[in-house]
Amino acid sequence: MFGFMKRYEVELSAPVKGRITHNGIPVSGIEIIRELSYGGYDKGKPIIDYALTDTNGEFSFNEVKVKSNAPGNIFGQNARLKQHIFIKKDRDEIKNDGDASYWLWRISKNWVSVPYLNQYLMQLNADLQNKELQYEVDLTQFGLIRDQPVVSICYWKDELFSTYYGDNLDEIESFDDLKSNIIN
Repeated sequence: MFGFMKRYEVELSAPVKGRITHNGIPVSGIEIIRELSYGGYDKGKPIIDYALTDTNGEFSFNEVKVKSNAPGNIFGQNARLKQHIFIKKDRDEIKNDGDASYWLWRISKNWVSVPYLNQYLMQLNADLQNKELQYEVDLTQFGLIRDQPVVSICYWKDELFSTYYGDNLDEIESFDDLKSNIIN
């Protein structure tokens, strides 16, 4: 079969698990939104699903896979896959900081599934007091780009992650520094 006719399995999202707290206290009944889109599937129309946190503040989403011929098509092989997992802020919170969402996971990448990144989808643990960070993940050992951006209020430390905060994207060396110097 010709490459442009072959249908590939594209993982829009690996399984997701996380826990939401506010000042360390689990938040129950908060709605988590997952919005997935891929330019090579259904004309990029987003797939949206929801989860509610339980009494321990925990939530989860199942894996989502689709079939697409875009990865083998010269015009579709660079189609972007977007994974957005977030909590909408209320009006007062938006007035205070201008951002409409708490981002648990925001990434735009190619269609190739990266188990290394997927492990972080199973660790979406965040306190609503956390500051939003930008991570740049070095994926060169997986044959992908050097600085894959991920935006989140989850705090992760890993040798392949560079962590940045603020408009000037000041690099963060320690989350203790972040909490003591930036939060106030």
